[in-house]
Amino acid sequence: MLGTVVPAAFGSPLERALDYLSARQDPTTGAVGPEAGRAADTAWTAIAVAGAAEAPAAWTRGTATLAAAVGALPMDATGDLLRLAVARRAAGLMDADLAARVAAQQSADGGFPGGPIGTSWGILALRAVGRAPGDPALTAAVGALAGQRAGDGGWAITAGAQASDAVATATAIQALRAARMPVADPILFGARARLLALRDADGGFARAPVPTAWAILAIRALGERPAKGLWARGGSPVAALQRFQRADGGVRATPSSGASVFATAVAALAWSRGLLPVAPGTARTPDRAPRVVRRSPATGDVVRGVLSVRYVDERGGTGIDPARTTVSVNGADITRSARITPFTLQVRQAALPAGTLAVSVVVRDRAGHATRSQWTVVGSG
Repeated sequence: MLGTVVPAAFGSPLERALDYLSARQDPTTGAVGPEAGRAADTAWTAIAVAGAAEAPAAWTRGTATLAAAVGALPMDATGDLLRLAVARRAAGLMDADLAARVAAQQSADGGFPGGPIGTSWGILALRAVGRAPGDPALTAAVGALAGQRAGDGGWAITAGAQASDAVATATAIQALRAARMPVADPILFGARARLLALRDADGGFARAPVPTAWAILAIRALGERPAKGLWARGGSPVAALQRFQRADGGVRATPSSGASVFATAVAALAWSRGLLPVAPGTARTPDRAPRVVRRSPATGDVVRGVLSVRYVDERGGTGIDPARTTVSVNGADITRSARITPFTLQVRQAALPAGTLAVSVVVRDRAGHATRSQWTVVGSG
C-alpha cells in the first residue's frame, strides 16, 4: 500500500502554464506543440522554460529533452533565425556558426530585415550569441532602431510610420534595455509614455493576450512593476492576462479561441519575471504527471466494502480532472460505476465481479498529463 500525501492546491498562473506546456511535449522528440516537431512552439517553450529558471535540458517526458528538440531545429526552421538564436540561448546551445549567421543578417546601416521588429530581434539575437553592450555591431543596431521610431515616440511594424503599436513598441523597449540603454534616455522615456498610452481600459493591450504579455515584459525591462502605479490604473496588464488562462493552464490566443501553445509560452515568460534574452535556469524540474499515493486493497487482497485509489497532482499543477479519470476491470471500462473526485476514485464492492480482478486506473490532470496504475485484487461479488 502506498503512503498518503495531502493534495496540493492549484498553482500560480506560471505553474499552470508550465503544466500545460509540459503535457504537450512529445516523449520521443522532446518537441512541443499541437504537432510533434512544430518549430515555433518548441522554440517559444524553451524561452519560457528558461525564463521560469528551469533548464530545457532537463525538460523531458520520455527519451528526448526540450533542449535536444531545439538543437535539432534547422537554422531556418522557424522562418526567423533571430528568434531561433534567442531560443538556442535559452536552451544553452551556443556556437560560432550561429553567431556568424546572426551577424550576416545585419545590414550596413546596422538594421536587420523586417523593419523595427526585425531590428529589435536582431539586437536580442546579438546579445544571445554573446555580443556585449558597446560592441560595434550592437551599437549600430541600437542606432538603426532609434531611427526607425514612429512619429509618436513608439515603434510600428513599418519604419517611420506615424502611429505605433503595442507589440513593436514593447519589442523595441526590450531590445534597447537588453543593449543596456539607460531607462532615463529620451528614447526610452518617450517609448514608455507611448506604451502607457496604448493601454486598454482594463489594463491589457490590444485586447489580446500576446500583446498584453509582451507589454508586461517591456514594463519589467524598464525596471517597473506592471501590477503597480500607472500601469495598474483601472486594471493591471497582469490581471488582464490572467483572464485569458483556462482551467487546463493554457492561454487563449484570442478572447474567443482555444488555448495556444504560442500564447501560453509568451504568457508564461511574462509571468516568469525573466527578461530576454534568457539563459537556461538551474531550478529543479518537477514531475508534472499525477501520482497515485494510495491503493486499497493491496495487491492480492480481497475487496471489502470499497475499492479506492487516492492520487495527487504535482504541487502547483492544474489539479486532477475527474471527468477524464477512468477505471477498468479485466479490460472492461467501469468508470460509470465509480465515484471520482479530484482526490479519490472509489468503486463499491457490489459493482465488482467475483474472482481475480485486474484493475487499471488512469488519472489525468487538467493540463493533459496521465498516469496509469495497475494491480490485481480479488472480488467477492
